[in-house]
Amino acid sequence: MEAGFRCERCGAPLEVSPETIVAICPYCGFPNHISGNLKTESIFIIPSVNKNAIAKAFWEHVEKDFDLRRIKDEIGVVEIEGHYAPYWSGIVHVYGTVRYMRREQECHTDSKGNTHCHTVERHYTERVNENMHLLGSARRQVKSLGVDDLIKHFSKTRPEGKRLLDLDEDEWSKVKLEILNTEMDERHAKLMMREDAVDIVRNRFLDKSDRIELFDVHTDEPKDVKLLLLPMWTVYYRYQNSIFHAVFAGWDRKRVAATEPMNVFRRAQYLTGAGIGILLGAFGSAYTGSAVGALILTAIGGGIGWFFGSKVLEGQRVERGG
Repeated sequence: MEAGFRCERCGAPLEVSPETIVAICPYCGFPNHISGNLKTESIFIIPSVNKNAIAKAFWEHVEKDFDLRRIKDEIGVVEIEGHYAPYWSGIVHVYGTVRYMRREQECHTDSKGNTHCHTVERHYTERVNENMHLLGSARRQVKSLGVDDLIKHFSKTRPEGKRLLDLDEDEWSKVKLEILNTEMDERHAKLMMREDAVDIVRNRFLDKSDRIELFDVHTDEPKDVKLLLLPMWTVYYRYQNSIFHAVFAGWDRKRVAATEPMNVFRRAQYLTGAGIGILLGAFGSAYTGSAVGALILTAIGGGIGWFFGSKVLEGQRVERGG
């Protein structure tokens, strides 16, 4: 932490690292511009519910969840933590042309009623012209559980934010949480948005083609760029000798991701799946009607067995969404 930085409004000491662009005062909530290209009037905050509301949401989820309800009396909340995470939001216009090739099956039936199929290469050309609403982290740290899920939930719900500079001290005291410092300025954020928009289009065509023959896609300067502070709460709870956690969106108490204990019933389900995978793989290995068919069955069976077997060994499962 670098020393010497104080809040412009109240004079309180600020926690600042070499990469900090904006440091939010932990006492009065004023956004202090430390470095980089950023307009403080473009910082918006999404108001959050309080810790008690998140605790209530957690226990409501426990009551509704088939697995957790069975072990409710053995669950104990260890800690509830909340913070505001900074994200850059903007609209990017993407335009251009993409030409690609896709292999498709073409079949015909002869005069004797026999169907014959062969693979053909078809070529397509599509125009791209759309506006993308993008949201990305303003921090350089490694992402943790729930970060991407929070972004997806925000994109679906689009809660109304308020300009941080417009909050008075009374309003700030109601929504006050630790605010993680911003480590990416507006100029860098715009570059990242343009790159992300092009990557989204490229991946879309990669998914539906066998080869991209021409990719001529461009972007305009992002518009309506804002720094959004999204409230994210994490409930840490103990079950037996392990700690698990659930992540909630602070604006509507929605559980967006969680790690949960692997109870006996769920473990039995995964063991059954692993057994089916092993049997399918063994059948494929013994199948001699077609070498390709045997190979496919063996690969599918091995994949199923590995997936469910790994779930059994994990001892916990990851849940996403409500």
